[in-house]
Amino acid sequence: MARPREFNAEDALEKAMQLFWAKGYKATSLSDLTAAMGLSKSSLYDTFGPKHELFLSAMDRYNETVAARRAAGVIDGAKDSRAGIAAVFAAFLDEMLDAGEKRGCFVNNSAVELAPHDAAVAARAAAGLAHLEEAFYGAVRQGQEAGDIAAGRDARALARYLAASLNGLIVLAKTNPERAALEEVVGIVLAALD
Repeated sequence: MARPREFNAEDALEKAMQLFWAKGYKATSLSDLTAAMGLSKSSLYDTFGPKHELFLSAMDRYNETVAARRAAGVIDGAKDSRAGIAAVFAAFLDEMLDAGEKRGCFVNNSAVELAPHDAAVAARAAAGLAHLEEAFYGAVRQGQEAGDIAAGRDARALARYLAASLNGLIVLAKTNPERAALEEVVGIVLAALD
């Protein structure tokens, strides 16, 4: 008879997600994972499978808990769609520059590190990026209907542009964390809404 689990699998997965987010897949060792999750190797394997399966589960968790809600939550809390889109860029800049931790976006990091050679990671990265695009798409459509965003622009193309720009900005902030330069880029990006 199998022993009952003496740990919370959701908490352990959250710890793994945070570690992979901070260090990446390749730089995270099995010893790092067992230490962070507070599990033995056998408990880790019995519950989550090998490291790659755990990584995919961590990506799924990120997509469900962070990617699906983060931008949409910021947009929904703004006075209008245009302000919401600007607030998303400002929030990401603040996080990248003020937190002192340059870990960026887990989906973005995973896409760069693994997606070209790992179809499962590529699919999860695409899903995470689609959440961001959808949040921007809804905001653009709402802003166009309200007259806050130029109605003559293709809403889907504009949403893709905003998502691509934000992800590029996240990468740029990791290498050139100069706020004034990054805010200039944001200003040009937001001008596309006119």
